[in-house]
Amino acid sequence: MNFKGSVVFLCSLAFILETLGTNKSAMKIVNKALAKDPHNKELNLKASRLNLKGGQVDKAVTHWKKAAGPENIGSFLYWLDKTKKTSRIGQATPDHNLKNNNPWDDLAGVVRKWPVKQPVLNDVGLGLLERGYIREALQIFLQDLKTSKNDAYLLFNTALAYSKLDDHAIALEYYIKAQRAGLNSLELLNNKGYSLFCLNRFEEAQTCYELARGLAPNDYIVLNNLAACYVKTKQLDKAESCFIAAVRNNPGDALLINNLAMCLDIYGKSKEAIRQYEKAYSIERDIGNKNRILKNKIHCLIKLNRYEEALELCELILSKYDDNEIWGIQADLLNELGRTGEAAESYRKALGLVG
Repeated sequence: MNFKGSVVFLCSLAFILETLGTNKSAMKIVNKALAKDPHNKELNLKASRLNLKGGQVDKAVTHWKKAAGPENIGSFLYWLDKTKKTSRIGQATPDHNLKNNNPWDDLAGVVRKWPVKQPVLNDVGLGLLERGYIREALQIFLQDLKTSKNDAYLLFNTALAYSKLDDHAIALEYYIKAQRAGLNSLELLNNKGYSLFCLNRFEEAQTCYELARGLAPNDYIVLNNLAACYVKTKQLDKAESCFIAAVRNNPGDALLINNLAMCLDIYGKSKEAIRQYEKAYSIERDIGNKNRILKNKIHCLIKLNRYEEALELCELILSKYDDNEIWGIQADLLNELGRTGEAAESYRKALGLVG
C-alpha cells in the first residue's frame, strides 16, 4: 500500500471506530496517520474532535490550530461550548486574599486564581482554602473525592490547593481530570496555564491562555499571562501586543506597565522601555514594587550606556536600604567610570564584608 493509500485506510478505520464509540482506539489510529502525514488538515480536525470528546482540550486546541490556524480560535470555542457539560459548571468566585504569583521569572505577578464554589459540597474546604489553611483544605477535598471522584468542582479545588502548595505537577493532573469531567471554564484554563508555566511547559501554557483569551478577550490578567508565554517562546511582537492590550484594559496598573517595559527592553526598544518604567514608577505606591521597577530601569540604562543615570538610581535605592545586588551593580558602574577605589568599597559591601 502506498503512502497516500495507507493514510486514507487509517482515516477510514478511525471513522469506523469513532462511529462505534471506541474513541480511544480511533485516536490511536489517527495518531498513526498523523505520524505519516502530520500537516494533513483533515487528520488534525479529526484529532481535535476526538481529543475534545476525551476531555483533552489543550491537545484539541493544538490540532485545531494546525488545521484551521490560530486566528480561527472562535470557531473552536463554539465547538467547545457545544460539547461541554454545562450543567456541571458553576460561577467562579475570585480569591482576593491570594498573593500575586509570577508568570514570568522577572515579571511582577498578575496571576489570578479562583476557587470554584458548588453549594454545600466542599464549602468547609473552600473556607479553609480562602483563609490560607491550604493543607487542611486539601485533606477535605481528597476525602470528598473518595465518594465524588468525578465531581469537576472538587477536582478543580483540589488542583488549586496543590497549586498553592507549589506542587504544580499534581495540580496539573487534577486540572486535566476536571476538564474530563466537563469543566472548561476561563478559571480552569488560566490556572492550568499557570501550572504549566511553572513546569516550564511554555507552549502548552500558551495554548491554555490563547483559549482563555478567546473566552475573555479583554481580561488583562489573561493577556498578561499570555504575553509572558510569548516572551518565553520568543514571539516578542505578540508579547508586546498583548502587554499593550493588558495595560489598555486596566489603566493605572503599574505592574502591568512594568511588564510592558520589560518586554520592550528585551525586544531592543530600550528608550521606549525607559519611558514606560518612569510611568510605572510614578504611579506605583508600594515601596517594594517601586524598587523593583527601579532595578529594571537600572539594567535598561546600563544597556544604553547611561552609566551616570544608572548610578544615581543605585544611590537612591541604597540611601533607603541595603541591597547586595544593587551594591554589586553600583560597584560595576563605578569601575566602568574609572572610580576604582569607590568600586572596591562597593564590592566589599556587596559581599557582606563590612565592619
